[in-house]
Amino acid sequence: MPPSIRRNLLTLPRLFLALLLVPFAVGGCAVPPPPSPEAEAFRLEIKGILTKLQQSLAAPTAQRDIAAIDKILATTAGTSPGICLDCPYRSGVLDDSGVLLTTYPKAGIVGMNFSSFGHFSETIQRRRITQRPVYLPDRSKMYFINAPLVHDRQVVGAVVLALTPADLERKWHLSEAEFLALNLNVP
Repeated sequence: MPPSIRRNLLTLPRLFLALLLVPFAVGGCAVPPPPSPEAEAFRLEIKGILTKLQQSLAAPTAQRDIAAIDKILATTAGTSPGICLDCPYRSGVLDDSGVLLTTYPKAGIVGMNFSSFGHFSETIQRRRITQRPVYLPDRSKMYFINAPLVHDRQVVGAVVLALTPADLERKWHLSEAEFLALNLNVP
């Protein structure tokens, strides 16, 4: 076989591979579409609740003052219409090692360790609000939104809000994809 044909045959797989990768490279650079009005309304409502909880829960969590945490959760999270009404609990507080200190309303899972959940680690280590689906032992799905609690520039734990897929769809008309695409870290 002449060298020029051999060279052309060797070039064809590289050219084919390059053509396959172009759509991915172009798609990877695309700017995501802006959130829908429903998604933005959800983001603003949840961000307001989280800001209130983060400000009021940081000091009691640092001191492990469960009575104070319970009172704050009851008055703030308990009166927020957006937080899950059908969940085992609507909100909870984890310490910096991932142990659930308390929930509102009270649930029998206090004391469980959630440190192995990736989204908890991301919340603590990167000081970022995260949202993820979580599958429960009965195979039902819930969505957890975790926000870091910072006291004296140290992360002392996280506040967790719980939502069901039905709440997300019924109350806010959001799909899971829209929920997961939201950036709750922007003001």
